[in-house]
Amino acid sequence: MKFWWTKKKCAHHGAQCGKNQCGEKCRLLSDITPGSCVCVKRHHSCGAVRQRLLDLGIIPFARVNVVNKAPLGGPIQLRVGESNLILSKSEADQIEVDIVMP
Repeated sequence: MKFWWTKKKCAHHGAQCGKNQCGEKCRLLSDITPGSCVCVKRHHSCGAVRQRLLDLGIIPFARVNVVNKAPLGGPIQLRVGESNLILSKSEADQIEVDIVMP
């Protein structure tokens, strides 16, 4: 179990996969253009942030519509089911996704 006050790396994920460091091409939620529909592959977040994202409905294999993005690295508006969510860019950087064809 990982608590928010510990400074150790997440036991579940270990070190995070940075862009172009792994064999497969990683697409982050923060890189997706507005109007796209994506499927969540996995979370790279830990602790309270991970639990918050799961509680909001951003779970693996969930379909997420990117509604709008603020310029200059601002928040991202998403639609998950019937809910509208706003995530910061740092939170969206922790979510790996696949593009879903309509």
